[in-house]
Amino acid sequence: MSISILDEHVGYLALPHRLDLYRAAVAKLVGRGDHVIDVGCGTAVLGLLCLEAGASRVDAIDSTAAIELARQSLTQAGHAQKCNFIRASSFQTTLAERADVIICDHVGHFGFDYGLIEVLADARQRFLKPAGQIIPGRLKLFVSAVESRDARDKANAWRNPGIPGEFHWIHEYSVNSKHVLNLRREELLADPAELCCIDLRIDNPEFFSWSVTLTVDRDGVLHGLGGWFECELADGIWMTNSPLSDRSIGRGNAFLPIAEPLPVRARDRLDVTIMARPASGMIAWTLNHPATGKRVRHSTWQGEVFDPVQLAF
Repeated sequence: MSISILDEHVGYLALPHRLDLYRAAVAKLVGRGDHVIDVGCGTAVLGLLCLEAGASRVDAIDSTAAIELARQSLTQAGHAQKCNFIRASSFQTTLAERADVIICDHVGHFGFDYGLIEVLADARQRFLKPAGQIIPGRLKLFVSAVESRDARDKANAWRNPGIPGEFHWIHEYSVNSKHVLNLRREELLADPAELCCIDLRIDNPEFFSWSVTLTVDRDGVLHGLGGWFECELADGIWMTNSPLSDRSIGRGNAFLPIAEPLPVRARDRLDVTIMARPASGMIAWTLNHPATGKRVRHSTWQGEVFDPVQLAF
C-alpha cells in the first residue's frame, strides 16, 4: 500500500463536516433493505454509512488499492456478508442487479474536475433502478477574482530566482494549468458569481460554457480566478468548499491563473468565460478587463506536455 494512497484517504476522512453531511443525506435517501452502489468508493466510508442506515447490500467499486482498505475495514466491522468489493473502474464494471441508491464523492475542487459528472451519468444509466436515488443530486459552481501571494507564487514557480533561466519558459505551462489552493475570504477581489447549477440526475452535455461578470470591490492586483462548488447531497443538505462559508469542508479550491498580474480598481468590470469538457479534464478561461482593454485567454490544453510520439497522432 503506497503512502500516497494512505495520505489521500485519511485526508478525505479528516475533512471537517463532510461525513456529518453525508450521514444526514444517507439518512434521508437510503431506506432499510436498500441496495447501494458506492462508486469510486476509496475506503468505502460512504458505503459504511449506508449500511449503518439500514442498507442490505453495498457494491463497493474502486480501481485503486484503496479497495483493500475498504474490504478489510468493513469485514472487520462485521459487514462482509453485505458487501461486494470490486477492484475496477466503474466504467468497466457490470453488475447483475440495479441498485436503489448510487453514492459518490468524486466532487473534486471545482465540482466537476474529478470526474463526478461522467461517473454518475454512466452509473445512473447502467446501475440505477428507474426510481432510484443519486447522492449527490445537484452541483453549483462559483467563480471570483483572486489576489493572493500563494496563487502568484504557485503560477510563477518556474520563474523563481532559484530556477535556472533555461527553464523559465515552462512558466507557459504553469499558467495554463489548474492549481489547487485553500483560498481565504480576504483574497477575493469581488463578490462571487454563480456559473451554473448542474442536475446530476439527468443527462448533461459533454461541453459546457459559462459567462459571468464580476465587479471588483477594492483596488488590488488580479492574479487569476478562484473556483469552488456547492453540492446538494440530498434535499436541503449542501456541502461546499467555499472560502466564504463557515461550514466549508476545507477541500482546496481551483485556481486558474493569468500570465501576468493585472492591476484593478474598485468598481472595475471583469467579463469571465469558463469552458469545460469534464470527461477529458479540459478547462479554458477567458477574462476581459474593459477599463484597460486587456484580454487574457488560457486553457489546460496549452498546459499539457506532449512528446513527439503523441503529437504524431
